[in-house]
Amino acid sequence: MDSITTMLLYGIIVGTIFIFLAMILNVVNGVKNKDLKRVFLDQNGIVGILLYTFVLLCVGYYYIKGKMIVSLNTAIIVSLILVLIILFNDKIMSFIQKQKSKESVPFVEKIFEIIEMLLSFLSNTISFLRLAAFAINHAGLCMAVYLLADMTSGAGNFLIAFIGNIVVIVLEGLIVGIQTLRLEYYELFSRFYDGSGEEYKSLKTQLSMGTDLFDN
Repeated sequence: MDSITTMLLYGIIVGTIFIFLAMILNVVNGVKNKDLKRVFLDQNGIVGILLYTFVLLCVGYYYIKGKMIVSLNTAIIVSLILVLIILFNDKIMSFIQKQKSKESVPFVEKIFEIIEMLLSFLSNTISFLRLAAFAINHAGLCMAVYLLADMTSGAGNFLIAFIGNIVVIVLEGLIVGIQTLRLEYYELFSRFYDGSGEEYKSLKTQLSMGTDLFDN
């Protein structure tokens, strides 16, 4: 409770590590699927990682040193170049592969996707502040429990501390479990999960299906 700012900073640091991990998993999936666009030019590919890293470095350096790591104009130009690469990734990929560009997504929609991408980088990172908030919440609840316990003596003191800790554990277990699932599905899975592919069927299932066909 005496280091709330430090706890909030740790929450951000943990969040950025997990977001980087999710983006790396997206690159790995792109390599496995031989999808060069997903590996290099996607918002969660190498260009996206460079953009996220560059912005974090600028913000982090300014927070620690009180000055920009590069000039503001340079930071804007570098960020803009990386954003434009993501915006025109279809055309760049078509040029590299020497294929005719397929305008599958309207340009206006691509603009909104870029805006959503930038907002998601910010919101997903800040969203991990809830990790620090729950740690602070834990300290606050425990302080309240022991404050009540100190008001009594003997068996009452032990009983209040014991029941209070059980309530705190159950309450926090429920809340943290729900919020962890939320962070996994929205902040992490959305960066690398792809719902397409082939349905997994075990050998037992395939054999049973073959038997059914044979019987028919």
